[in-house]
Amino acid sequence: MTNRLNNNVAIIVLAAGQSSRLGQMKQLINIKDKSLVEWQLEEALKVSSKVYCVLGFKASEVKARIDHLPINTIINHKFSDGMASSIAAGVAALAPDIKAVMIVLVDQWQLTSADLIRHQNFWQESPHAIVVSQDINVAGSYGKEKVGPPVIFSQGYFTELKQLTGKQGAKPLLEKYQHNVLKVPLAHAFFDIDTPEQLNHMYKQLGIKA
Repeated sequence: MTNRLNNNVAIIVLAAGQSSRLGQMKQLINIKDKSLVEWQLEEALKVSSKVYCVLGFKASEVKARIDHLPINTIINHKFSDGMASSIAAGVAALAPDIKAVMIVLVDQWQLTSADLIRHQNFWQESPHAIVVSQDINVAGSYGKEKVGPPVIFSQGYFTELKQLTGKQGAKPLLEKYQHNVLKVPLAHAFFDIDTPEQLNHMYKQLGIKA
């Protein structure tokens, strides 16, 4: 099992959004006496000591909940431009010795440190590949398989990641380099919290009273 022995792989947790569809800040949803953002960052810290968190909407409020953690916090003042701006801000803040970065969304609540370690191990076996998560049970648009974060990019992609714009996140890079994408089945990656119904589903699965 690969763990802290390899800290050339950083993890960026994206937590800058406004959560408009949910109606409340998903970053601060309580899970067993912790906020969701704390929960996610603690899982990431089990995998790497180089953990970064990108904040945006009500950043000071969220930052107050995570200041006790040994992470690097980045404030993206352009968060309303879309996820790409948060990815670009996070990658721009990486230490120069980082060889690869894993990008995770704050509301991927089913992800565990074991999932992240397994993902990292796939990248270490194929360090020139872009490692993405694949949901083999659900087809995406146009019948294609559904893929998404966690996604790992090696250092060679950092310049283009820092230049990303728009609402699509890193999808343009995945399409541009589709020949170099390694798809790893990871069902846990495809449970998020965008709507009240999804939030209630999470509460039910975790045995938490809403």
